[in-house]
Amino acid sequence: MSELGPEWHRILKAAAAAMERERATFSITDPGTAERHLISGITGKHRLAAAKTIRLSLADLDSYVQLAFAKDLATLIFSELGIEIGAARRRRAERAAAIDRITADATGSRLAEFEWFHAWLTALRANGVLAELADSGTGLGALIAVLEALPAADEPLPVISERLLGDTKALASGRARTMLLRALAAWREVEYPVDSESGRELLEWAGIVSDDIASQVLVLNLPIEGGPVGDWMRAARGIPFRLTLQQLRREPVTVAAPVIHVVENPSIVRAATDALDADCPPLVCSEGVPSAALYRLLGAAPDARIRWRADFDWTGLRIVRRGLERFPNAEPWRMSATDYRIGAPGIALRGNRIESPWDPALSPAMEARRTAVMEESLLPVLLNDLRTGQSGSASQ
Repeated sequence: MSELGPEWHRILKAAAAAMERERATFSITDPGTAERHLISGITGKHRLAAAKTIRLSLADLDSYVQLAFAKDLATLIFSELGIEIGAARRRRAERAAAIDRITADATGSRLAEFEWFHAWLTALRANGVLAELADSGTGLGALIAVLEALPAADEPLPVISERLLGDTKALASGRARTMLLRALAAWREVEYPVDSESGRELLEWAGIVSDDIASQVLVLNLPIEGGPVGDWMRAARGIPFRLTLQQLRREPVTVAAPVIHVVENPSIVRAATDALDADCPPLVCSEGVPSAALYRLLGAAPDARIRWRADFDWTGLRIVRRGLERFPNAEPWRMSATDYRIGAPGIALRGNRIESPWDPALSPAMEARRTAVMEESLLPVLLNDLRTGQSGSASQ
């Protein structure tokens, strides 16, 4: 303080906060002796030393200040504390107006006809992202341009970032990536991804590939026609082989197989290689959540019957369900409630329940047992299916 004693500091600071909030009174907690005497002088009322909280009227304080210093309270607060009363209110009003402008601009998008888009905007407002954008003087226009361009055709993330935003790393991390993933989660009606793998899968659902070389699919004895990939697969008969999305994108290929079996775990491919070698029918492995490379490869087999399976856990059911939804020629392979019950119990089930429309009894059976069953526990049955060409459920 330059002109007033230290007993004024807390009083003026509390008064400034009350004025910003447009309140008529404020309180001083555990006042010191000098503060208590000052408040008694301001109000004309004696304050006991035992008083823990003293409430003071802004009107009384303003009247005292004008008589004592020939200036109003707001002027004294500015001169002593450097606080401009009303500045915070103006900033809040300016921010609110900027948020409204961002929202209005966003609703001019053709995506505004979709409920998920409005849910996304509401969430951005609620979690403070729109306020951050308003403070930084930016908007949602660039990100909305990306959303309007989706779904992409398995376009690498740096490529789509460069094409639409002029920066290969614009969507690689930070707030822009978070907002994009939240928009895609709202669009797809799923939870926001909690890890990098689920984030990758969500991007690939929208046709955006984080890295078209890192996106791979493991195959065994898959007959492919076209380009170098076809030559490689003919030479790799009986040998597990990895294909990248970049390889599959370079030249058109066709998968010439009447039946393709899809598994989740590479241990199944290894066992099939050891047991059946070149006699194993075409086998594809997702290695967890399917990649864009896997989806593109199966998309090159429009006439093939795709027999799909995964672990008996909620992630596995989600994998199979999405595979069946994506490919009309896909069917479950050993994914019935009966198949689940004959498998050896594994780890405890975790995550949210996923329904199994191909067998309504499966999800309740898993929830009742509360354990996952890994693919490996069905290995003898799966190898026999591959050996004999049978892929039915144990219940059939």
